[in-house]
Amino acid sequence: MDIKRRRMLTEPGDSLLLSKSSMDTAFRFSEWQEITGLTPNRFTADPICAVPLPIYTQVAPGVRQFASVKPEVMWHPLFWLPPRLAGRYKLPTGPAGAQEVEPTTMWSIRVALELTASGLYSIEDGWLDVLATVGIDVENEVDLARIEEWQAGGVDDLLDSIDLDLYLKLDTNPNWALQSAMALVEPATRAQWAILADSLMEMVSDSYDPEQDTPLQEVRDTIAVAASLAGVQLEDVSTDDEEPAEVFWERIELEARAGNFSTVQQFLAGPATEALGWLTLTRDTYWESVEDLKSLQGTPAPAA
Repeated sequence: MDIKRRRMLTEPGDSLLLSKSSMDTAFRFSEWQEITGLTPNRFTADPICAVPLPIYTQVAPGVRQFASVKPEVMWHPLFWLPPRLAGRYKLPTGPAGAQEVEPTTMWSIRVALELTASGLYSIEDGWLDVLATVGIDVENEVDLARIEEWQAGGVDDLLDSIDLDLYLKLDTNPNWALQSAMALVEPATRAQWAILADSLMEMVSDSYDPEQDTPLQEVRDTIAVAASLAGVQLEDVSTDDEEPAEVFWERIELEARAGNFSTVQQFLAGPATEALGWLTLTRDTYWESVEDLKSLQGTPAPAA
């Protein structure tokens, strides 16, 4: 069997569990859309997984799940997940044990764990080229045409035979990834908050360079982007303040874009200082979870 690996979005050393920074998450979201051709409603934006995950839906008989994906990226294992991994479990987590659909965060962790443990994703070498394992080369025009025909509903026994469970069934306990994901949801979420907050702190702190005397409008624009990212990526952070995270960041973004500040110093003493204080508190509150998760993986935590 031909073992070929490819890079897509991640770099050597990147784990699938936890994104490295706020901007990295945003860039990868945009890159994934451009590379795959999928619309945003067909992939996740949860930074708990370092890359977006395609969302599987019910399709009519004869219709391919990812017919709209560019054929040259159909080598990617995320487009070939078996039903138990592509779908969400129903779990007795509701009131009085009522069934609820597995949350996106838990599912994302489960997918990241299984892909890594199976070798479908390698931290050092990237993604397994699934199509290469059956002799199909996405760089060959004839093979690309074959993939397109299959995506359009054509019959292809070889493509229909692809089964990633050959790689994924590694443990006698079939629920190991679900159990692990359930245990990791809270610490991984807190760790991700800390990492995102830390990266946004750097963005806010670097918005003004006194040596270059950064113009006020440039500082405003940077803080507005940081606030927009924080409002989406950190909206679930619990705060003791009466002002919810989402409302706080909406206000900071509005003040950055349209606030009445005539000098850089006034702006930095106002919205920028507020933003930095909020992010610092969040980073410091949850950084212990980053260290805990890194120690479990046997690697040092990044410096806070």
